[in-house]
Amino acid sequence: TTGAGTVLRRMITDPLSGQVLDLGRERYRPTAGLGEFVRVRDRECRRPGCHRVAQACDLDHAVPWQHGGHTDATDLVDLCRRDHRLKDEPGWIYHLDPDGTLTVTTPTGQRYDSVPPPLHEPRPAVPPDDVPPPF
Repeated sequence: TTGAGTVLRRMITDPLSGQVLDLGRERYRPTAGLGEFVRVRDRECRRPGCHRVAQACDLDHAVPWQHGGHTDATDLVDLCRRDHRLKDEPGWIYHLDPDGTLTVTTPTGQRYDSVPPPLHEPRPAVPPDDVPPPF
């Protein structure tokens, strides 16, 4: 619908699945589907060394919303409440790569990476020549 009170919002979807990939800068809180995606991807708090389950964590922008962060899977991570608060202290820098790797830089300049665990073992791209196909 259109009218004086109409609000337009940019939404980017995956053309194959129809899933929402990005809601732009107009929305601070993630949708339920986006939150579920991030929790399944992360499975636990993303601060290196913390293992609190994602369902007990906060969804947080790696780049803070007020500094240009986006509400999408390339900027949201699961952090337990303690680590969420720590992230907002001066000198901490969080960078999330498109593949889900989170790099945390401490106020002293030390860098730590956190890679989301795979849900299953990767399959080899090409079967070895000496193994017959499974059919």
